[in-house]
Amino acid sequence: MKKFTGKSSKKTKYLFVARGPGEAGQARALADYISKKGGKILFSLHQKEYLFFLSRDKQFKIFVIENPKALKKIAEKEKPDVLLLFNSKMWGGEFSENPGFKKPKLCLAIDSNWLFNDKKYPRYPFVKWVDRYLVLFPKKIFELGLKERGGDFILQKNILKKVIPVGFMPSYEKPHQKTIAALRKKYNLGKQEKLIFSYFSGFGAGHRIFAFENLVSAVEKLVARGRKIKVLYLGPTKDLDPAKLKKDWLVKKESLPAEEYFLTLASSDLVFQHQGMVTLAQAISVQIPAICNVHILKDEDLPKIHFWEVRPFAKVGACKMFSKSTPIKKISQEINNLLFNRAAIKKMTKAQESILENGEANAFSIIKKLTAKKICEN
Repeated sequence: MKKFTGKSSKKTKYLFVARGPGEAGQARALADYISKKGGKILFSLHQKEYLFFLSRDKQFKIFVIENPKALKKIAEKEKPDVLLLFNSKMWGGEFSENPGFKKPKLCLAIDSNWLFNDKKYPRYPFVKWVDRYLVLFPKKIFELGLKERGGDFILQKNILKKVIPVGFMPSYEKPHQKTIAALRKKYNLGKQEKLIFSYFSGFGAGHRIFAFENLVSAVEKLVARGRKIKVLYLGPTKDLDPAKLKKDWLVKKESLPAEEYFLTLASSDLVFQHQGMVTLAQAISVQIPAICNVHILKDEDLPKIHFWEVRPFAKVGACKMFSKSTPIKKISQEINNLLFNRAAIKKMTKAQESILENGEANAFSIIKKLTAKKICEN
């Protein structure tokens, strides 16, 4: 039996596989954490158009892996010790049952969802051959999402035993005030002016045009009342109303590198988003009030899934949740509340702080323990 000292990360090779931009942000956070602990990082994305997310991460060896065959080629060539799939719903089909290559010593799936039930959620096949499933929610949030705890999701009992909630990832710390001041100056914000960070895109979510329109219409009402607000809209402008794009208080950007994305979000006063878990996790990590604008997916097997995902966070007061059809007046009132009402802001940020866990530290600790167990078994 080999003895595991906990220092083997200096010799350990990790292969990260990220499905979309959200998963890339999560994977990047853990990869950076492990890299600083001495681990060797191989980082892969499904789509080359998202490589800009890693444009400043020179410490990683980066690949584009578009399908299982490409993963097999890299895995057999690089021989990683640990394989981390950021989203267990990756590719589906035969890959869900068999990787098609010799598995590394430790295989993990990292998810921001509760979709682990083939009978209940057949459209979301997940990989069965990994050793554990790490879910990127604080334990309290994960449990509130379960049917038996008042939530909406039902997990297979045999899989639930292998699921470990580790907390948010990224679990960033709030930037230094000088950094925040510099970023706010970059967007020409006055001393009394508030900044709303908005993002409505993503690989899984698609482009939520309705959320953009709701936000602009709601802010219009506040600006008309004399409120000093600027909105940073991050995402494509295709198919958006040209008239709404011409607002002088609206700043448009197609994309930002991962680090700048977070720093800009963390320098804002309010996050207005769809249901994206990565953006919401970042907002909660640095206690920025958040509003999630979700809607029913009429053509999906689980039309209310976005409500189900956000509801645990709303239950604890870590965000507000509105639907596509929520009256603009109500959305406008809540934006005003979370920008200018100190008591409302404090109440939400306190709720956010109460559920925080360091996902990177927790995940790495679990990886070390599981690796040690594997070594001992061999």
